[in-house]
This record gives sequence, C-alpha cells and structure tokens, in this order.
Amino acid sequence: MKSLAHISRDMVHHHERAEKFRSTDDAAQIHYLPLSEQAGNPQAQTQATAPSREDVLNYLGHLADDYRLPPKLVYAVADAESSVHPDIKRRPNYVTKNGKIVKDKNGNPRVDSWDYGLMQINDKSRIGETVKDPEGHRFRIGEDIETDWKANARAAVAILAHEYGVAELEQGPGATAEDRAQQTYSAYP
Repeated sequence: MKSLAHISRDMVHHHERAEKFRSTDDAAQIHYLPLSEQAGNPQAQTQATAPSREDVLNYLGHLADDYRLPPKLVYAVADAESSVHPDIKRRPNYVTKNGKIVKDKNGNPRVDSWDYGLMQINDKSRIGETVKDPEGHRFRIGEDIETDWKANARAAVAILAHEYGVAELEQGPGATAEDRAQQTYSAYP
C-alpha cells in the first residue's frame, strides 16, 4: 500500500493536468445544496454519464479550494479509496471475530457495512451525519452518496475539512501540512 506522501506526489501531476481544464465562467461555479435537496436539482440529475478522470480531479480541486484544504490531501484520499474511479459503487466491510470473517448459516460472509463511491464513504457511520459546507451551513449526508459521485465527493471533503480542523487544533502551529494530512486521513472513515 502506498504512503499518503507517495500518493500525494502522484496526484500532483494529475492535478496539474486537470488545472488546464478548469473553467472560469460563472456557469462552471460550484453551487452547494443540502444533499437532501439535490434530488430536485436538474444539475444534480445530470450525473448519469461517467465523468473523465480530469473532470473528477477538477471537481475535487474546486472542493479543496472551497474548503481551504491542501488539494494533495483530497486527491490522495480519492486515489487511496477508489483510484479516483467515481463509478465504484460499494465495497463490503465484513463482520470479524478474533481476526476471522464471521459467516452466516449458509456459509456466506456477514456484511457489517458498505463503503460507497469515489471516496468510499461508510453507510453505517456516515449516512445521516451532519457536516458543514464551505460557508458553514449544515447539511446531512444522504443516501445519494451511494449513486451520485459529486454528492459523494462533497460529503467526503466536508468530513476531511472537519478532521483537518481537528488536526490543526491538536497539533498546533509547529506541525507540518503533511502531519495534519496524515492525522486527517487516519480519522477518515
């Protein structure tokens, strides 16, 4: 498994390529809505086609900027969780006991929870959680993280922003950005 620093270095190259695709017109500006309100939003409903890797990195870069997070951290998490593939739907977390997977009466592994999407957000611990958008408005993480890659990314970056803030407070002014990033990722679901 790659270290966070190694993943960060790899993702810088991808981010630099994505930067040239960033649009500056008003139509491309990101508009945040509470996740529960996005079902009626025509812009959110256009997520059916799979985006390119550059589209995903561009969107993650905007989110990192909006939340004032190091873009390398956001890219590294997306890379570590899904190799920056927004079409990854879910990955099971199995029930374990004494280091072994517990099976049901039919011999199938028992699933405790699922991790969903681009940022592999856990359904059991995160759906229903309240987080903040970049302006500090609260929104609830909804089930749309399972199918909408942008909702998944927004929720994940909001979680990362909170954890990064905790790391800044706990580590104080002498810590490096990499120290804060490592603590942030260790607290990520």
